[in-house]
Amino acid sequence: MHILLSDKRYTYQPKFRFIKPKDQQKVKVKLSNNLVLAFGYKLTEQLNYFTMAAEAAFMTLNPLDRQKNQFFIELDLYCDEQETINLQAESTSVGLGYSLGVALAYRNHLDKHEPLIEHIFATGEVSSSGNVHGVGHINEKIMGALHSMQKHPNQAFTVFVPSANDSDIMPALVDELISKGGTLCSVEHISQAIQALLSHDFDGSVAAEALTFKGLCSFDPYDAFYFFGREKQIADLHSLYHEGPSLIKVHGVSGSGKSSLIKAGLLPELLKEQPNLKWHIAAPRQFNNSHELLTDFVSSSDAGFSVLLSMLEIPIAQFVDSLLNQNTTYLDEISAHLSAHKAQYIWFIDQFEELYDLDLNSQVLRSLSILSDITPITVIVSIRSEYLHYTDMIGHDFYVTHSLSAKSWINIIEHQSIALGLSLEPGLAQTIQTEALKLSHGLPAVEYLLTQMHGLAIKTEEPKQLTHAQYLHLNKLTGVIYKQAERILSQHEQLTEQFFELFIGVNLNGNSYAKHVDFTVLLQNYPHLKELVNELIEKQLIIRHQVHKSPPYVKLTHDCLITIAEDLSLDQQIWPRFYIWLSDKKSYLQWFHGIEAKFILWKQCLNSIQEQQAYTLSKYELHEGAKYLSQPGTISLQEVRNYIMQSQQGYQSSLELQNKSQKRQLISSSILFSIAFGSAVFAYIQKQQIQKEQLKTSNALSSLKETVLVNIDSLEPLLTQYLPTYQRKYLNQHLTELIESVDDLPLTDVDKLRLLLMRIKTLRQDDSSHISTIKEALNAVQNKLTTLTKLASQSSAQTQVIVEFNYQLGALLLKHGESDEARRYFTEALRQADTLTEKSKHITLLVMKISIKLNIIAMNSGDVIPARAQLNELLTNLNKLSFPQKFEQNINNLKVDILRSIALTSDSNSQATPLLLQAKAVLEKQLHNDPNHLILKYNLLRTYINLAESSRDKTKSYNYYESANEIAHAYAIKDPDNIHIQVAQLLLSTRLGKRSVAKKQLDKAQAYFITGMEIAKKLNQLDSTNIDWLGHTTELYSAYANYYVKANSPSMSMKYYQRAIETARKLVDQNENNLQFANLLQSIYSEVANHLYNSGKKQSAIEYFEKAKTISSMLIQKQPNNINYKTSHRKKLFNLGYIAAELQQNSTACNYFLSGQTLAKKHIINNPSTDWVKALDKFSYRVTALKCSKTQEH
Repeated sequence: MHILLSDKRYTYQPKFRFIKPKDQQKVKVKLSNNLVLAFGYKLTEQLNYFTMAAEAAFMTLNPLDRQKNQFFIELDLYCDEQETINLQAESTSVGLGYSLGVALAYRNHLDKHEPLIEHIFATGEVSSSGNVHGVGHINEKIMGALHSMQKHPNQAFTVFVPSANDSDIMPALVDELISKGGTLCSVEHISQAIQALLSHDFDGSVAAEALTFKGLCSFDPYDAFYFFGREKQIADLHSLYHEGPSLIKVHGVSGSGKSSLIKAGLLPELLKEQPNLKWHIAAPRQFNNSHELLTDFVSSSDAGFSVLLSMLEIPIAQFVDSLLNQNTTYLDEISAHLSAHKAQYIWFIDQFEELYDLDLNSQVLRSLSILSDITPITVIVSIRSEYLHYTDMIGHDFYVTHSLSAKSWINIIEHQSIALGLSLEPGLAQTIQTEALKLSHGLPAVEYLLTQMHGLAIKTEEPKQLTHAQYLHLNKLTGVIYKQAERILSQHEQLTEQFFELFIGVNLNGNSYAKHVDFTVLLQNYPHLKELVNELIEKQLIIRHQVHKSPPYVKLTHDCLITIAEDLSLDQQIWPRFYIWLSDKKSYLQWFHGIEAKFILWKQCLNSIQEQQAYTLSKYELHEGAKYLSQPGTISLQEVRNYIMQSQQGYQSSLELQNKSQKRQLISSSILFSIAFGSAVFAYIQKQQIQKEQLKTSNALSSLKETVLVNIDSLEPLLTQYLPTYQRKYLNQHLTELIESVDDLPLTDVDKLRLLLMRIKTLRQDDSSHISTIKEALNAVQNKLTTLTKLASQSSAQTQVIVEFNYQLGALLLKHGESDEARRYFTEALRQADTLTEKSKHITLLVMKISIKLNIIAMNSGDVIPARAQLNELLTNLNKLSFPQKFEQNINNLKVDILRSIALTSDSNSQATPLLLQAKAVLEKQLHNDPNHLILKYNLLRTYINLAESSRDKTKSYNYYESANEIAHAYAIKDPDNIHIQVAQLLLSTRLGKRSVAKKQLDKAQAYFITGMEIAKKLNQLDSTNIDWLGHTTELYSAYANYYVKANSPSMSMKYYQRAIETARKLVDQNENNLQFANLLQSIYSEVANHLYNSGKKQSAIEYFEKAKTISSMLIQKQPNNINYKTSHRKKLFNLGYIAAELQQNSTACNYFLSGQTLAKKHIINNPSTDWVKALDKFSYRVTALKCSKTQEH
């Protein structure tokens, strides 16, 4: 075995030595003493590569070999040219050579066949799952094989390279290799290389598996070596088996570990006692029907008896039919033959409830009971407890509890880790155990958490260490499964509804179940779902499986994701998004479950309309289906909609045929009379028909108009309520279709404007669409607006609609950063409102709301003082209003907006805090009356953040952030797609991460920052120019840079500082008059300057402080009374002077110190605070020390 190197003059040959294992670890590795010395500082890196390679090789063994054996293997390397072993840093290309060498060593150790070919060369990077990845210098490495073979002319050799490098290899080099007796073999997985070498002697596994935890998959019989924590239940089930029941029903809730208990618990125990035990496992949904399921068992090479049936001349299909009909004709004879073999037979049917999802009256269990009573076959089924009542009293029940003891949880976590060669940080097992004891779905959650933590560990310098940081990053145990699913689905928001409808069903009793989806058909009919499904497969949330020669199918890996508890609130559900979706769609899904069989048959006849008619919906089925079809967003799959519509057409056609038949009978009986009388009345009838058609058309248009008006009247109240994001999106889609369909209807322009107004409102609330979608919809609205020509001479009621429309459109534009356009619409709204002789209370409040928006725009543009005066006046007017109780919430919301706006532009934190506390008190009072009002909670969340920002007390500030984070977390559960909440979570991740850095809790800080990065990435995909999240992303980058400073990683810290500057510059470029953006940029420059100074780069620090000073000087000119701006500018002057003095640039230093002294003296005249007095003393001291003169100041 030769490992190819980029230096073609020589190769490395691995040699292996096996050491007797002394613990439970399946694969353990070490390096020889010579290699330890040779690798030096690269030791850890190469040991990690070798560990990964050895585990990948282990997984190419067959499951039985993996179950029975464990390996402790030592690696040594020799150079064929007697050179010293010297691998470069990050030499990952040795992986394939390591892995292939270890795989062959394992087989030699197990006395298996070795390859016939002697000279084997390999290069390629190998992952823990055995996948082979491309490498550099591929041609030089192949030349190395040719160079090595010069010593062995005319001998065969094989060179293994990654398939990813195929296009990089020179054709001439391939020709030379072949001419010298070589074979170039490109591989994607290590098992392909082993198969190529061993041919028919290969008896291992070809699947791309990693030696890791099981995740959401159940344990298999050969996984018993790391199946722990269920010893008591295994013993109890083992005892029940020996009591001799012919059929055992193992039941429990989803996630209790029923399948694993049987496969990795009971079966391995029985195999120890009965080496000749014959067993077979299958699940119902792997087959089209019960007949196929039983045929699979009978035909099984492991536990079937098809050969016996052949000897008895009994066709398998005939036997299965007889069994399903509960006929015992053949069973006595079969039992006698099976008993003669003195072997035990076990048939295990996993997820038996799937049979009842297909047919509530299934009698398969009764047939199996008869079979197991008469023959020596023991039938075991696993079934969810909620389906147990369908099984009547057949068989013996065995209950699997989901509640494990504290000791069992520790055994599961620690012993599995040991068996896989992993270590846990101190206290981590106990942390996970504490959470697991609280969960009803603890087993799948723990397994999935450990799998994902291992996946994160592999990417670090400590791939065998599971840490608290990984645990926190994955949202702890309680959120690990649904958070992973949520993160992926949120990246494919528009596909969520289709995905759920394809993968999840609800039976007639209301139980949800995971569907088996034909993967080939899925990719053909829904190619846009491919990326989403593949991402879920990668995270093991979906499993891809293939049975025999059947098409591959995909399904949710575990039912725990779609298990809901009717008695629990939304925030206590395992997956809140699914709970909301299921609550909304349950009745439709139950209806669809009832007609799904017909729907499948209808799809199979797509090429024959005549055959399809046989499978269309009946009158009663159609009545329900048409109801769901008319509800916006209920049916996501177009093929289901087509099915209902075709059924409607077929039903209408059948009615028309009946009517025609009745008319023909009438005509036949009176045809003679019609002929005699027809010519006399023909002209009259023709005239009547024309009049009827005209009336019908008029009535139809009038009816459509009424329908649209009913839509408007029914939808308007909906917009005043809080709707989850996905419901708002459907409403948006429905309104789009409605608006596009009314051009030819006799609606007034004001009614059309009402429609556009609703469209604008939903666009304002739609916080999950990409910015291009919003702009496209906005352009469509504005184009429609130009067609409304009859709005000039309107009534008072119409004017109110126009005022509302202009306000909502302005608010939407302002939300997306279009301040100037927004101001134009707000101003027009006020002008229209002034024309009203009498203003309703609604309009009065609306005018105040518009005035608040205009003043906020003014503040952001730098006109702070007049805008603040206007807001104070508005607040006074609001306090004087005496409106009815129903307007109280609207008035309070306006008060909160004003208080927060004034506070955010106050000259000091001491001025801002009392205003924010007033806002907090108003909101808490409202929430006391309506504790579940999400919009009020969101406003309170923002107020908490503002209070945290203005508080000088770090403990209070942290508590405010924590309170805000609690609200954000609860809100995100109820509406996971809400962008406002995601923006808040982005900010909170940054602030709480900063706090953790300050407290030296770097692991916790990193978890916060990584969460923030994921949110920032998603928001950037929606809109890369949005001012809200660009600002928070800037702060996140800056905070993450500071984290890397503390972690002593200067290159990473500068990388994120530069990202922060680039992002802040984007903000300033969008609106140069926005003082907050400018202040953010100067603060980043200051941070970078401080970092450079601390790193010893003083001249570079001066450059960044100068950039910051230029901006802070501008801020003071724009807002001369803002203490925060003046304090910031003062500090920059001092820092610049201090650094210049250190660099002995005394003249420059004097200039900075004198400027600071002048600034401090002027400020103290009106604001003699202690801080500023101390600052003046510092400046004066430096001026004196450097003997600065006033002439130096400029």
